[in-house]
Formats: sequence, C-alpha cells, structure tokens
Amino acid sequence: MSPARSPSARAGIRNAALRDVAAVPAAVPPALQPDTVLQPDTEPDAVPQQSRPGPTQARPRAERPTRITVDLVADLHGFLRGYAQARDVAAADVIRELIRQVRADPDLSARVTAELARRQEVLAEAMRAARELTLPSRGSVAMRWGSAGTK
Repeated sequence: MSPARSPSARAGIRNAALRDVAAVPAAVPPALQPDTVLQPDTEPDAVPQQSRPGPTQARPRAERPTRITVDLVADLHGFLRGYAQARDVAAADVIRELIRQVRADPDLSARVTAELARRQEVLAEAMRAARELTLPSRGSVAMRWGSAGTK
C-alpha cells in the first residue's frame, strides 16, 4: 500500500481541469509560427502586434469549479474511499472521471439511465404499496361508520 499523500500533494490532480484550460495555447498567427522566417521587406502591418491586456481589457479567468454535496450510504462511501486510496487519488477525482465517462460513452450513459429509471419505478411501487398499507380503503371506512350507526 502506498503511503498517504497530503491533500496538497493531490491538488495537482484536483486542479487538472483548470490547468488543462490554461495549458491549451492560443492560436499563433502564421507570421509568428516558430518555423516562419520573416523577410526583410515584410511590411510592419503584416506582423500582428502582441499586446498585454491593459486595465480596460478583461483578462480571461479560469472557470471556478462548482461544489456539490452527495449523500452516500456507508457501503458506497466505503467502496469509494477504498477505490480511491488503492489508486492513490482523491475520491472527488474518481467521481469527476465517472462523470466524464458517462458524458463520453453513449453505451455507459444508456446503462446508467436505464438503471436510474428502474430504481425510480421500484421506489414508486414501494411507495404505492406503503400507501395501501397505511390508508384504509374508502369502502372499509364507510362500512365501519355505517355499521356503528345501525346498532
């Protein structure tokens, strides 16, 4: 088993999405490509000028992640923790990757959707059964009241 790493040691993985956005280089104009050689007679207007964003120009900011809270039963929480620890990654990184996989894989998305629909139907059936057990039918209530009034 690998030694536990501090949360700051895993911060690189947690912020990978932010780094990925910043790591993508902006398109370089053809005149500024590294293998492009400018000729001495090149007009100054043909070379794009690079400028730094001034106070009036908005600087692009990395999008901040949105925090969510997920309640897990002890069994799922234990599995997630063990899975993440065995791979020396944060549990949040496992969840993020699962979301990416569902987004990218139509077959996985269909399986997850079908399972969610099945669970929703099971829950609805259980709720119907619970209501039938706790609420007496109208006929039985009327009969009790009717039979009590005839004595």
